[in-house]
Amino acid sequence: MPASDPLTVSLTPELRRFIDAQVATGRYQTASEVVRVGLRLLTAVDPPRELDHARAPTTIIHKKT
Repeated sequence: MPASDPLTVSLTPELRRFIDAQVATGRYQTASEVVRVGLRLLTAVDPPRELDHARAPTTIIHKKT
């Protein structure tokens, strides 16, 4: 696995219990592994945008003809 870049996040108690339950099944070895799998799934359905400004608000002005 490539080098990791540590990140601290805050989770709701429900999400923490879900992650702990996933690890308890034995399918995943760590909470980090559960989060990585979840993020991979999220990027599959909502791919990251190529440009950061793609998320910037846009104003459309319609010209009257």
